[in-house]
Amino acid sequence: MSRYLLLALVVLGALLAPMLAQNPTPASRIGFVDADALIQAHPDYRRVQDLQAQARREIAPLEERLRPLDQKVRSGQATARERQDYEALLKTYQDTVRKWQERQNPVLQPILEEVDQAIARVAKAQGFSVVMSRQVAAQSGLVVYADENTDLTQAVIRELRR
Repeated sequence: MSRYLLLALVVLGALLAPMLAQNPTPASRIGFVDADALIQAHPDYRRVQDLQAQARREIAPLEERLRPLDQKVRSGQATARERQDYEALLKTYQDTVRKWQERQNPVLQPILEEVDQAIARVAKAQGFSVVMSRQVAAQSGLVVYADENTDLTQAVIRELRR
């Protein structure tokens, strides 16, 4: 019985092959963008930079104070008082970083959404079905080679400036 089933599948495959060959699926075009460049090219990115500068002014002194304590704690040479100071300062540092991230996110989120929409418009207009971050593709090893004609970064920047 299994011989007949196998023979039927082979015959069916032979009959369907010409029909499938006549209707090939169109090749998908894959594009790439420099996501960081797109975010930085957004007209409202200046607000993010201003927040980052404010954050750096508040965080830098904390980092300066943390660095020597961190070295002592890691080397095992810190006194009990220094470990206590380190823990308190580390908590202040983490809370400060979190505070600035929470301030930055509401400003950055609409920019990210607009960048994504601009990428989608450009990709659709140019016939790309998939667009990937060039940095992520390179770091992951997912893409070994990509023709420069697949880079949509400049077209998306022009779209953002409209």
